[in-house]
Amino acid sequence: MDTLINYYSNLSKPLPEAPPKQWDVSEKNFSLNGPIPVDPSSSDKWICRCGQSKNYPYCDGSHKKYNEETGLNDSPLKVEKGSEMVYVCRCGHSKDKPFCDGAHSTLKAIEFEKDNGGIKAIIRYTFPLVSFVFVGIYLKRQLFN
Repeated sequence: MDTLINYYSNLSKPLPEAPPKQWDVSEKNFSLNGPIPVDPSSSDKWICRCGQSKNYPYCDGSHKKYNEETGLNDSPLKVEKGSEMVYVCRCGHSKDKPFCDGAHSTLKAIEFEKDNGGIKAIIRYTFPLVSFVFVGIYLKRQLFN
């Protein structure tokens, strides 16, 4: 029952604003399906921070051309051998570049809402009414039967 209450409580909350784009991720590397795990347990890993690598999430040197074109100064990030698993952002909205901070989840929820004609909005506003009706029926049965 608590799970249902939590689920429907979250539906009643307005959708959050889309987090602002923090950095560029090429169209080829972009995804809202979560981060890419990188396991540095066996060797050092060089993580792309420009978002343009053809071997994303690993650096392939694309940042050199990208920096010339944009005037930025992106460089790869070394994750040393033996470090914990890291999760690399694929949406470019993470405030913790190049790591995932979950911003893709918010973007995905907003995209889902747009793609489904506001289904959450429908549920958000009709659920309290439906709940009220069912509670009324339940109370009537409890009190008058």
